[in-house]
Amino acid sequence: MEIALGVMIFVQFKTDKGNVKEFVVKLLCEFSEKWHEALRYDGGHGCPHKDILDPSGKVSRKIWYDFLNNSQALTIAIADMKDNYEFYRERYLKWLKGN
Repeated sequence: MEIALGVMIFVQFKTDKGNVKEFVVKLLCEFSEKWHEALRYDGGHGCPHKDILDPSGKVSRKIWYDFLNNSQALTIAIADMKDNYEFYRERYLKWLKGN
């Protein structure tokens, strides 16, 4: 879903009997006609977490949410990106410019 010009949230999840078993939510930002993954939430490694990505695509910071189940984390991830995409986009742009 595009939430602003040059900013999209990609959401994918699998459920079993109404329970979220797997999920990924990505914040994608467009700079110079190229899309960059700036932030990702997922339930990999057996625990919901947020990955803050640098311009090389490497995880610069991982934040664990071991107190949430996948369904709760999915809801929080979408809300966080909708509410804070401007901050995440600006931070990534600064990293991209080397500042």
